[in-house]
Amino acid sequence: MTAKNRLAVLVGTAVAGMALLAGTAFACTNLATLNLSSASGSVGDTVTVTGSSFRVGTAKAPTIPVALSWNSADGARLADVTPDAAGNISATFTVPEGQAGYYVIFATQRDAKGVDAYGTPARAAFQILGANGESVIANPSTQTPVATSGSGNGILALTVGLGAAGLALFAAGFVSFARQARRREVPVAAKVRGSE
Repeated sequence: MTAKNRLAVLVGTAVAGMALLAGTAFACTNLATLNLSSASGSVGDTVTVTGSSFRVGTAKAPTIPVALSWNSADGARLADVTPDAAGNISATFTVPEGQAGYYVIFATQRDAKGVDAYGTPARAAFQILGANGESVIANPSTQTPVATSGSGNGILALTVGLGAAGLALFAAGFVSFARQARRREVPVAAKVRGSE
């Protein structure tokens, strides 16, 4: 294997390794989480919300409050809460008027430009029970649609893209290494002249 080929193999392997490490580090970062004291209840009930991994301020950027919204990132505001030094939140809200069925509580942290902080919005499902406290699945044509925020899709696409790029670079480095290993010159045994 020539010095040039060895260098190409080393560079390809190093790039693949760095991409794999970067993709792993990105995939291991914390996303904000949201938990409810109860996953179901009736209109007017009080529910406690806790969460973790929300962005905490620094000396240059103050902590952004977390907005809890009903059924959409821009839905009816349920509460505003500031994360503690560890990024945890705790708040209560009253279940608003609505038909029996499933809804989503959104926890968003948006800067002055309206951009979501990394890892948000966090979401938690909540079911409004029927008049007699029974679990009811509403007819999809009459149920209020659950709005979604597109910011999570961008993060997911970026994570998948980085993972695919890392695997492709790793595969390219491995293929290059395998080809170079096969091309190594095998010494040919010298012919020995024997006595005749």
